[in-house]
Amino acid sequence: MVSEAAKIRALRRGPGFWGFFIAHHFAGDLDHCYQVWLGNRPLWICSRCLGLYPMLVAVLIVQFRLSLQTGWYDIPWLFVVPLPSLVDWGLARLGLWGGTNPTRTLIGALLGVSVARTVYLNFLDPGDQLVMIQLACFIIIVAGVELVIRLRPSGGSGANGTCLKERGTEEQAAEERGFEQ
Repeated sequence: MVSEAAKIRALRRGPGFWGFFIAHHFAGDLDHCYQVWLGNRPLWICSRCLGLYPMLVAVLIVQFRLSLQTGWYDIPWLFVVPLPSLVDWGLARLGLWGGTNPTRTLIGALLGVSVARTVYLNFLDPGDQLVMIQLACFIIIVAGVELVIRLRPSGGSGANGTCLKERGTEEQAAEERGFEQ
């Protein structure tokens, strides 16, 4: 059995080098991950990626099996379906929204559908015009959010954009994961 002190040390340490590949969050943002204990070692899995990657693979397989061609339906698939993900990420990055892991997983699944279509269209026609427009829109949105963060005086959010009002302190985040400090 693992002692409480060992669990707290593991939580403070974060995912480490190899764990960063499936969690890619620093210790302060591990509330964006699901946590599983493997013996005395915690394993964090990014909640958004847990929805994104399985859906990406599944939709890619379906598209290749059905040999789907381009059509009018690509516009909503590329520009409407990823909107919840962009809004969720942008608001969280700005410190205006904390979000929940189940919401991030669902939104990640939607993003997986859109990314799968993007990859498929780019496979059919490298440099596809709709794909390039989608990429440009994403770059503009991400750059705009990052610009706002860098230009505003530091206020209610941390340097990494986490919502301090909702998350609270590191101790509160650890307690929410079930460990007292």
